[in-house]
Amino acid sequence: MNFSMSSLLITCIVSTLLIVLLNFLLTTKKNYRFVRSNVIIALSFIIIARLCLPIEYRFTKTIPIPFLMNPLMTFLTYPLILDIPIYVILISLWILGILFNLVRYIRELLYLNRMFKKLEEQSEICKIKNLLPDYNGNNYDVLITSYCDSPKVLGSKKVIILPNIHFEEDKLQIILMHEIKHIENHDYYIKQFVNFLTITYWWFPPVYILRKNIDLFLEIRVDEKVVKKMSERERLNYAQLLIHVQKSLVNKTDPFAKEYYSFLIDDSSNVLEYRIRYILEESFMKKTNYLLLVIICSLVFFSNSIIFEASFPAPSAETPYVTVSEDTLDNAYIIQHKDGTYTLFIDGEQGSIEDPTVSPFSEIPIIKE
Repeated sequence: MNFSMSSLLITCIVSTLLIVLLNFLLTTKKNYRFVRSNVIIALSFIIIARLCLPIEYRFTKTIPIPFLMNPLMTFLTYPLILDIPIYVILISLWILGILFNLVRYIRELLYLNRMFKKLEEQSEICKIKNLLPDYNGNNYDVLITSYCDSPKVLGSKKVIILPNIHFEEDKLQIILMHEIKHIENHDYYIKQFVNFLTITYWWFPPVYILRKNIDLFLEIRVDEKVVKKMSERERLNYAQLLIHVQKSLVNKTDPFAKEYYSFLIDDSSNVLEYRIRYILEESFMKKTNYLLLVIICSLVFFSNSIIFEASFPAPSAETPYVTVSEDTLDNAYIIQHKDGTYTLFIDGEQGSIEDPTVSPFSEIPIIKE
């Protein structure tokens, strides 16, 4: 296994294509008629695995693309500030961005924890069985508070938060079952893992689209489990309840609540229509074509089977061996060929060299072919 600029590039290209596909399947109307949760699970897993492992393997085949990769490698190895190659500067900025976003993320988690303690002090605390006497599952805590406008779940605490308003018994049961499924599915930890992935790839715009799609999928998966045994009338009531919850979200005005909601698993206005159509069309009851699953799963192998590389001409017998002075090496770089030979490129000229580790070549960036 090997990490390189080429492996990172192909990872970004493949991940972008897969994220676009996932976004199309999840957000385009009528796709809910044939897209099932197992397809989304498979595709999401492939994307996340690809981003977590931006490396090339032993079975990876190299495809030379000189018209694209040669200029890119020349640019990345160009010495910029204090003769530091551009790729070193970019990697340093990448690491600094990760550290900055990680510190901010930790501060937000600590802030959320302080707000939760304050919320506990000002809320009525009870158990699920106090609200649903016939419930036989895990008896999670429930906070009833005026600081919340809609039902939420704080996954790290395994606590359900309800607004201090009266719900009819059937609606209350649906609300609590929805939030219980979020806890039992470990959705909070999935969301936090995706958050860490977003922190790592903070410079990669498609990863933010992936995060939104994962949020949508988690809600659809919960909807599936909640309505699976419902009648058509009960599913319609569930859809109406989603609309009611969404309206309460739109009407939030409390600034304390807005900060507090930022790390809760909640509903989003841009996915509500899709969720309702998915429920009412009974899409969750249909099966996925196994051929489609096989094709999607095969993307794991194919996305790791190729890599793009630069391709520079190897030195020929006529290529002269060169010796140069240190003051002419500002724009130079060395290509290490697969046969173990080296070619020096400087100011549009090229020549073969014996040993790139000796002066004056030791400070010149080396690109592996």
